[in-house]
Amino acid sequence: MTKRMYIPAMRRDILYLVVEKAVVDSYIDTENQEEVVGQLKGCFKDDSGFHFLITQQGTLICDRQLQRPADAATYYNAEGVAVGYIVKQDESGAMQKITAAQVATVRTAVMVLRRIFPKATVKVIKNSTLEKILIEDEEEGEVDPNL
Repeated sequence: MTKRMYIPAMRRDILYLVVEKAVVDSYIDTENQEEVVGQLKGCFKDDSGFHFLITQQGTLICDRQLQRPADAATYYNAEGVAVGYIVKQDESGAMQKITAAQVATVRTAVMVLRRIFPKATVKVIKNSTLEKILIEDEEEGEVDPNL
C-alpha cells in the first residue's frame, strides 16, 4: 500500500520548485536534524527556511509547512517551495559536492512536488549538473506512477 501525502488547502500560488544548497559547517552531523536545522536557522525562529532538507545520505527532512513561504529561496520565497540539499563547508570555504544519494532524493522529491504543483517551474540554484538531470527527467516524463 502506497502512502499519500496530505496537502492542506494552499493560500498562495506555487509557481516555483526551488532546489539549492543548504550549507552547514564541517563539524555538523548532517544526519542529526536538530544540529542541521539549528545551524541553518540563522535569523529564523523555528526552522531552516527550507520546506524540505536532504541529508548527505539522502534522507528527506520536512522542515517547514508548505503553506508558509520559504525563507531560503532567494527571489522565489513568496511563490516557491524550497528544497535544500545539505553540503558541508570547511574553514577555507571549500564545499562538498552533492552526493549520489542526494541527487536521487532530489529527483524523487521534485517528481512528487510536480504532481502536487503541476504549473510550477523547477529552478536549480548554482548547480548546472543537477539542473541538467532534472530537465532531462522532465523532458522524459520520468514520474513513478506509484508515488
